[in-house]
This record gives sequence, structure tokens and C-alpha cells, in this order.
Amino acid sequence: MNYLALLNDVTGEQYLAHLQDYLKDRQLLDENRNLSLENSSEQDFLELFFLEKVFPQDKRFSPHTVRAYRSDAKTLLTFLTEHSLSFRDIGFPEVKSYNKFIKEKYAPKSAIRKLEFFRRLLDFGYETQFYKGHLSTWISKPVSKKGHYIIEETRNEEAQTRVQIRELSQKDAESLISFFPKVVKAKTNREQLEKRNLLIGYLLYTTGLRASELLSLNWGSFRYNRKGYLYADVIGKGKKARSIPIREETKAILFDYRTCLGESVEINTEDTSPLFFALYNKKETLLNKKRLTYPALYKIVKEAVYLAGKNLKVTPHWFRHTFVTLLLENDVPLAVVKDWAGHSDISTTNIYLERVNKDNSFVHLNKVNLF
Repeated sequence: MNYLALLNDVTGEQYLAHLQDYLKDRQLLDENRNLSLENSSEQDFLELFFLEKVFPQDKRFSPHTVRAYRSDAKTLLTFLTEHSLSFRDIGFPEVKSYNKFIKEKYAPKSAIRKLEFFRRLLDFGYETQFYKGHLSTWISKPVSKKGHYIIEETRNEEAQTRVQIRELSQKDAESLISFFPKVVKAKTNREQLEKRNLLIGYLLYTTGLRASELLSLNWGSFRYNRKGYLYADVIGKGKKARSIPIREETKAILFDYRTCLGESVEINTEDTSPLFFALYNKKETLLNKKRLTYPALYKIVKEAVYLAGKNLKVTPHWFRHTFVTLLLENDVPLAVVKDWAGHSDISTTNIYLERVNKDNSFVHLNKVNLF
């Protein structure tokens, strides 16, 4: 049994006593009463690493973040298993070998995240005396281009590359969302599924919501402001709340979807039922709504992309990049775009603006009288 997992369920008064008992039973404190894993089991090392460094009690994580951490842990565990290594066996050669493996197998952004997870684990091991050496100093991360790019090799014999932007043109985005209803194959609740998928496409394209934010929407997430315009209130990264205006076209599709389900279109901010849910047997579904999952959303987008004959690399997040770029291309102020997109720092939004300005360079060139 994972004893540390029980700490999540005890009261503040019980927490210290439980933690003291756990550490004392396993002799995990040194003479200065500091955490020492020098003689601990690997299970204790991993449990404490995840409890203290990955999933601390005072933080809440999105499903996307949890999946990413689990993926990073699985990658490392698989590598160790395939090389018949334990965590105690990790030293300089193992760090360099894993580093090389990650950089060769994964794109820069994924490699950076996985190596950062590895670095945190090694640092925790060093801080708790599980490792005698500061092994993370030997990690070297790849350089990742800022922004939403895919780097593809254009020639096998040369290091020449081309940069592909992970976003859609306005024409392609509008075309693609028209295929969202067409991926429905089921006969049961066909109309409801088609309207649900169309609404998903419109919300992705016209709000710039992250996939996790879209899937977390409840009917109660919507409200009218004092001027009578419809807004969606979402909680983004870092528990940061923001409000996003809903276009009239999207509002009409939202209400059409609700009506098709036989549900009220009256705004009720107290309603915590999920906006998007799996539709099987309609009567059972409306009584017990099971929130739509990311794999289901991802599948809808991928099947629509395939039917539309578009770039097969397109994912739900491409619509977010497209939305931000279109706002800036239409002269929406940078600070407003930052708030709508939920960027923690305006420098992130500015990356989009820099590229928009580069795309407009030909317009500026034509204004110059060279002949």
C-alpha cells in the first residue's frame, strides 16, 4: 500500500504525526532531522519524489499536465527496464545515454520537457542523498524555436530544414470545422452528435480555448454581461480565471445544440453539468453525463482533418494558434489578445505579433518607391 497517498486524506492536525511515523518507520531522517534517502528503497524514493516535487498537495493540475508527467515517468522507466537498470544504477554514463536517447527520439519541445522531468528527479535524489553526485549537471537540453512551429528536414543528406507554423489559414479553419459533424457514424443520437461536434469546432476556432478548458466547460460557465453579451468564464493554466466573449454565430450553434438535447437555453450560472459529454443512450446520458475526454476530442479533430484532406498533423491546439494570429492580424490590441488567450506573460503573445509583422513585410516593401 502507498502509505504516503493517505496523507492526502488526513487533517492538518494529523498530517505531522502521520508523516513523522512514516519517516521514522523507514529511517528516512538524518541526525539533523533532514530527509535522507541514502539507504531508502527505490519505492520510497519515487513516492517521495512524486509527493514533494511532482504532485505536491497544494497544487492542482490539469488532466493534460498529469498525462504529460505520467508520460515522462513512463519514458524513463521504459528506458531503465530495457537496459536492466535500477534508479540506484544511474550515474554519469546513464545520464548521458538517456540524454542522447531523448534528444534523438523526440522533437525539441517534448525532449526538453522529458529531460526537465529527469533533471528534477536527479536533483531531488542529490538533495536527499539518494545520489552522491550532482548528476543533473550532465544534462544538455536541445534548443527549441520559440513559438508554435514544426521543424521538418527537407533533405536527408543535409541539415537544411523548413519551418511549418502550427496553425491554419482562415479559409482552411472554416472549411475544416464544417467537417466536424460529418465524422459522426452512429445512428443513435446522430443529430445531437452532429450538433455537438459542430459546436466543438466553432468554440475551438472562435474562442482560442485550450482543449482542457473546452472540455471543462459547464452550462454554468456561460453568462451575460451587463450589456447583454454572452461570455464564457474559464479557469486556465495556473488557476487563472478569464472571460471570453462568444460570437453570435457560436451562440446560435450553442443554443441549437442545447435545444436539440431537450435542455433549457436559459443561462444558469449555478449549473455544473458538463457542456460536452458522451452521447450513447440519450435518456441515460442526460441523467448521468460523463464528460467528454481529450482522446475523444482528439479523435473528432483527426477524423475531420482526414475527411477534409487537410494537414494530418493538425490537432485541437492548432485552432488556438489560429485564433490568436487572426486577432492580431485584425489589429486587436496586444494586451486584449493576451487576456483572451490567457497567456501568463505578454512576451508569449508578442511571439505571434512578431511573425504577423514579418508576414506583412511585403506590404511595407511595396510602399517604398525604388524605381
